Amino acid sequence: MYQIQEMQEKAVLVGLNEGELKELQLLIETAGAKTILKMTYHDRKIDPAYYIGSGKVKEIKEAAETVAANLIVFDNELSPVQQRNLEDKIEIKVIDRAQVILDIFARHAHSRESKIQVELAQLEYRLPRLQGRGIEMSRLAGGIGTRGPGETKLEVDRRRIEKKIYRLKENLKEIKASREVQRSSRQDPIAALVGYTNAGKSTLMNKLTGAGSHTADKLFATLDSTMRQLQLPVGQNIILSDTVGFINKLPHQLIASFRTTLEEVENADIILHLIDASNSEMEKNMRIVNKEINELVDPSCKIIKVFNKIDLIEQSKLNDLKIIYPDSLFISALKEINIDTVINKLNEIISNEMIEMELDLPYSEAKWIEKIHNTAKVYEEKYQKNNIYLKVLIPKKTASKLKKYRRES
Repeated sequence: MYQIQEMQEKAVLVGLNEGELKELQLLIETAGAKTILKMTYHDRKIDPAYYIGSGKVKEIKEAAETVAANLIVFDNELSPVQQRNLEDKIEIKVIDRAQVILDIFARHAHSRESKIQVELAQLEYRLPRLQGRGIEMSRLAGGIGTRGPGETKLEVDRRRIEKKIYRLKENLKEIKASREVQRSSRQDPIAALVGYTNAGKSTLMNKLTGAGSHTADKLFATLDSTMRQLQLPVGQNIILSDTVGFINKLPHQLIASFRTTLEEVENADIILHLIDASNSEMEKNMRIVNKEINELVDPSCKIIKVFNKIDLIEQSKLNDLKIIYPDSLFISALKEINIDTVINKLNEIISNEMIEMELDLPYSEAKWIEKIHNTAKVYEEKYQKNNIYLKVLIPKKTASKLKKYRRES
């Protein structure tokens, strides 16, 4: 039996400047295509019919023919009309940045939840772009924009898409309800790893916990939220949550469908904002992530900036960063440089939320013993005639529930 392999698409990238096209090229390569030409335009006025001027459309068509490209990728999101008009004029497949990101997410979705989220986002993007009875001939050839999660073909029939969107939304509601039940029973504090895509969150997670979640030098290598337990020197367990990376101009369909995943950030006690110090767009990427964090988390949440990949920058730049961001951490997760500073910082924050106390716990309340051992550092434990004596360093939240058993000094 022969397996038919898709030919690698050859792409012409179109954007406002070289800086934006650099990231688009990384996205295109992650999606499996090859960039053979990059073209920029300087007129910021958006043409309602083609997004860019007709003269530039002609220039792109001629350039694409010269280099034998079979794909045009715009860095900005195109309206359904603009996309259709451009394909009619250029006569090859035209997609936008949103479609590329959706395609990458489809490739990297592994859990049931992320597959549902991605397919929902793809179908909501696709629905207004369908013509007639719902078949776009340019899309049937395959490649970027046609794949659903797990390499499945995306639906092209309008009525079936509408029914499937409804069904997927209902599935997400069920998953959200289940997660809320799990969250309510969780005892340990949560530290969420957030950052721009490819900042090194999964690598840091692995180094801190010794786990083996997927790491790769690619955009969106991690899509599903991953949780691991870490015991701090103070004796308290903490949950580390590795979340999907942020990126500039994320399709609004994905923002909506991935809200459930980002609930782990909303409910975190500590945010570790991981920053790729070697990225030339570092400041811009920081602003994008800061904006999302500010919208998601409570102002009282502790946010720690962690500059990663310091092994890839000059010492002079590192010195400057330490002056500009004096309360931040500076590490290399891959080279295991200063990893202990992350643990020490988490330990310091959690320690400040703990209190020493002595307890005389009645045997009728022995159910507390397991929770105390899971969340506190136990210095002394004695089973006496009428009660259990404990000397502990315990989270203030738990201590408030046990105050009636506190031994008076």
